[in-house]
Amino acid sequence: MQKINEDEMVVLAQQCLSELGIGEASIYPHRKIVRIQLAEADFDRAIQIRETIVERMKAIGYRFVALDFDEKSD
Repeated sequence: MQKINEDEMVVLAQQCLSELGIGEASIYPHRKIVRIQLAEADFDRAIQIRETIVERMKAIGYRFVALDFDEKSD
């Protein structure tokens, strides 16, 4: 299996969240930690599907997943 780089991991994470119905997300990688910053409108959805998000992010290669509650600004 080919190892993917950090930029590719970010793209995959964004695609994953989009597929899960979370439209506006910023992905901030910190080595094996991914910090996901969302628009306030997506917070409830993210909490409802948190197990799926964690599972998918770990499949991409992240070890820890953090949700940033500081609302994404324009």
